[in-house]
Amino acid sequence: MRAPVNRMRHNRGQRQAEQAQSPEDDPQKPFTEAHLHGLRARLCDDVDSLDSYLPPQVALLARRAAEALEVPELAAT
Repeated sequence: MRAPVNRMRHNRGQRQAEQAQSPEDDPQKPFTEAHLHGLRARLCDDVDSLDSYLPPQVALLARRAAEALEVPELAAT
């Protein structure tokens, strides 16, 4: 008799655990995504293409990440 109740509780707990592992509104997700795209764009020398496939805020963060990875040129003396 208690098995259906326990099964329902287990299923509800399972869903809650899965949602906690991959929340849709995670504030770190766009930040991490932007940095990965910026890194890849810098490595491929293709920073200009970021605006074509990323949302504007993510593209801006990706550009900033790519700029931070830029190696400054040594001054000729």
